[in-house]
Order: sequence, then structure tokens, then C-alpha cells
Amino acid sequence: MPKRVTVAIPTYKRGKLLIDALQSIIVQNVAFNFEILVLDNDCDKALEKKILKIEHPENICLKYIAVPDLGLHNGRNRAAVESNGEIVIFIDDDVITPSGWLEAMYAPFQDSQVGAVGGKTLPKWEVPPPDWLKSIPSDYFSLLDLGDTSREMHWPQTPYGCNMAFRRELILTLGGFPPDGVGDGWIEWKRGDGEIGFAKRVYDEGYKILYSSEAWLYHRIPEKRQTVGFIRRRAVKGAISEAYSEAKHSSPSRLSLLTQAAKHTAKAAIAALKQLAVTFRGVESWLKYDILWVHHSISAIYKIRLALDSDLRKWVYKQHYWTDSASAAIAQRLVKL
Repeated sequence: MPKRVTVAIPTYKRGKLLIDALQSIIVQNVAFNFEILVLDNDCDKALEKKILKIEHPENICLKYIAVPDLGLHNGRNRAAVESNGEIVIFIDDDVITPSGWLEAMYAPFQDSQVGAVGGKTLPKWEVPPPDWLKSIPSDYFSLLDLGDTSREMHWPQTPYGCNMAFRRELILTLGGFPPDGVGDGWIEWKRGDGEIGFAKRVYDEGYKILYSSEAWLYHRIPEKRQTVGFIRRRAVKGAISEAYSEAKHSSPSRLSLLTQAAKHTAKAAIAALKQLAVTFRGVESWLKYDILWVHHSISAIYKIRLALDSDLRKWVYKQHYWTDSASAAIAQRLVKL
């Protein structure tokens, strides 16, 4: 029999999508008991009532947990604290899971050296995507497709948050997930590298991370995400996460940060000139330079801020990002591990 399993779903103001995701999970045909935790950043009482009214089999425990500290990472970390599962499976609130997904997601953990699993994630387009979107990297939509054969992953390959699983003990002992999604704004300066940064810690501890083609699901992609504006916002977030990760792991001096910012500024200028040269050839031609311009511009600004803002530096170099209440609960959990 499997060890205890938890499915955790952080959510924020997407009730309809969440209910669809829940409905696809409660029909999973598995022989073991498991729990589903809904971690709501919106603390919506009406949503809580809807969730608790959902009928489900006796082998499932469905819980709603309000998480007032805004941030996707706060929901994930709270799930690890509240979980009764030894394996915590994380999905987004806009996925649809097919039959067999849950069992396939758990199966690799029978190997004690497996610390994490990333499931295959396929797009479910609400409308047919425009041709130019084919040139955009799949990670912009949190899609993971390494083929139809399950295999071990190697750094820098990592799972994505919409379909991943970790041993709860590792989440608690390695400091939890660094910040990732924090709010609705375009620019979130206090943004980290999320599941990618945490997966690096798991690798560093000597654990294996596996890719499972059998644990596949659909990630819903609405029309509003099929726009140049959305791609630019993703580029902004990606630039901040990458700059955070570089600083976190290398601890550069302030002079080094300013030097790096100057190099990013030069690269941004070159990208802008290249974009200008192909402006009239269509979005397929200029978008890649636009993304480069955004990436280097934001990277330059971030590193200047990090060099000059002592509060931001303290935040980046924090050992962990648990809330105070979570830290106390973790201490109690660790005693039991």
C-alpha cells in the first residue's frame, strides 16, 4: 500500500477552474486513501462552502485552508506544513487530470532515492493558438514534455509547479519553496525562483528527480495568455527569477552587481536595435528580440536595485521564507519525522 499522499492546490480568484480541477481528481481510481488540500490566497468563504459541498469517495479527505499571506509559495509551503501525506503532489488550479494520473504520480516514490517527480504537462488551448506562439519556449506556459518514456532528470531540468511532487520531509527540512508568484502586478521585485530553486536543493542533497510520462495532465491555456502582452509579462517574471537565483547562489558584491547591470544594459540596447530593424516583418520576426530586450532591461534594473537596496539584499539572502506561524508548526512536525 502506498504511503499517505496529499494533493495540494494553491488557488487565487479562479473558483470555476478550481472546481473543474477538483472534479477531475476525485474520480481518480486508486486503491489507497489520499487527501486534497485547497490553499486559497483569496480566503473566499463562498468558495469554501462550494468546495466542502462537493461529493467525493470515502477514500478522499477534502480540506479547504485559507492562506491570507499572498503568494503561490505561501500556499505550497502551507500545504507541506498541514499535510498528512508523506508525498505531496502539487498542481495548479487550472489543470485537468486524466484517469490514472494520481497513481502514476506516486509510483516512482517507491524508490527511496527519488526526491521529486515531474509529470508530463500538455496544453489544453481554449482557442487555437496563433502561429507565432509556436516560437515561444514551452516553459512560458509551464509545459513539460520530455517524450513518452519516463526517465531520470538532470539539472537544470526540473518539474513545473502545475504537475510535480516532492517528499514532504524534504520540503520541511530544506527550507520550503522560495517565493515565486506573489501578486497580480507586472513587476514583483520580491520574487524568487520557486520550484526551480527548490528542485536545485533536492538535487544538491543527492536525490533523484524523475520525469513521468504516465503522470500526464492538461494545463488549460486561455485566450488571454495567447498575447504579446502576456509573453512580455512572463519575460519580466523570468528575468527577476533568474537574477534572484544568480544572486542567491553566488552572493556577488555590489560592484559586481553594478558591472552585471551595465552588461545587461548594453545587451538590451543591442536587442532593441535588432528589433527595430525587423519591426515591419511581423511579430514572428521581432518578438524574440522584444523578449531579449525585456529580459536584459529588467535584469539590469533588478541588479541595480539589489546593489543599492539593503532591504532587498536581506530578503534575497534569507535562509527560508516560512511565515512565523509556519515555522512553529514545522518545528513540531520535524520532531515527529
